[in-house]
Amino acid sequence: MEKKSTIANIFYNSFGMMFYYGCQWLTTILVVRLSGFSDGGVYGLAMTFTAAFGILALFNTRQYQVSDVIGEYSDRTYIYSRYYAMAVSFLICAAGLLLNHYTPYQWGVILLYMLYKCGEAWIDVYHGIEQKNGRMDYICYSYIARGILMLASFCIVLYLTKNLVSAVGCMTFTTFLVAVLYDKRMAGRFIQEDAKTDGAAVKKLMFAMVPLVVVAVTNNLSISLPKYFLERYYGETVLGYYSSVATPSMIVQVGASTIFVPLILPLADCLKENDKRGFKDILKKVTVVFVLLSILALAVSALLGEWFLTLVFQEEIRPYAYLFVPIILSTLLIAVNACLFPVCTVLREIKGQVFVGIGGVVSSWIASIICVRQYSMDGVVVSLLITLTVQIIIEVYCVYRKMRKWKEV
Repeated sequence: MEKKSTIANIFYNSFGMMFYYGCQWLTTILVVRLSGFSDGGVYGLAMTFTAAFGILALFNTRQYQVSDVIGEYSDRTYIYSRYYAMAVSFLICAAGLLLNHYTPYQWGVILLYMLYKCGEAWIDVYHGIEQKNGRMDYICYSYIARGILMLASFCIVLYLTKNLVSAVGCMTFTTFLVAVLYDKRMAGRFIQEDAKTDGAAVKKLMFAMVPLVVVAVTNNLSISLPKYFLERYYGETVLGYYSSVATPSMIVQVGASTIFVPLILPLADCLKENDKRGFKDILKKVTVVFVLLSILALAVSALLGEWFLTLVFQEEIRPYAYLFVPIILSTLLIAVNACLFPVCTVLREIKGQVFVGIGGVVSSWIASIICVRQYSMDGVVVSLLITLTVQIIIEVYCVYRKMRKWKEV
């Protein structure tokens, strides 16, 4: 089956991800319009609480899977390892709820949203197979189908029932439906029928991924902690206002980082061919594009941010619109962080990433306790900026150190 070009894969991946996360972003807006800021806060709480566990379900395998150009593990090994990761992450999430005094309604929304994240993780391993075989157009079509069904089911059920549990349950069902009817079948085209796996291979892969999982979970936790403390200190309605201002930033984050995902395989090929110059050229081009997009995003946010927020959420959101540009800035730093992690993974810089994750959690925890308690929503932004700056400095050093040691033959 003929592979698509790198440019074509970038287009398909970018369009598909932007469409899907655009639909996901719309749910955060429409939950407020259809059910109020209180339910918006509960929905934001579910997204925040499950964020780290959703990363655990992914097991941070995608970059390793796509860059496994020598076939260290079979496709079926990656698939079976994902099943275990999904089950463990869901159970840990449920156990984590016992440590918090949430209502049964909040429990229902959080658990169903975690199941939805497990569905995304299941689909992701199939997307890794398709990306490795150069067919990200299949991924694009999956994103489009899931985005349409997720948004439609969520809004229709929420409008009819005014019950967030039912709405999240319905969008979770549509996600698994697409996984079974489309993603599993399309990825199956690239899996050899006689390909087998065994428990030993799955165990070996999962143990090899443990450091990367720790990194991914701690990294996501460091970003989620400020919002978690905001809800603890000021309640779900305040979190609802913050989440509403922050929701458009999701599109900026996806748009800034989506360009990099298809480049993981070319970077891995450069490493395999010992092409240091080609590796550096890819990083330089991505950096230039990212800087230009960042300048554009900040300019548009400054000019149109308040107008857009009041258009979507009406006058009630205007007192908090000043946060939009700082949130966009923190979002761009999140995108930088998200792009540097795969580079470290391709270079097999694992230990350095562990320090990134630990440094992020420690700085986020300290900053959140001090800043969020005292400055509320402003403190969330300050905490994020401090945390991300610490992480990016460590990551840049790790990449620099690996590149210095790379000796071309």
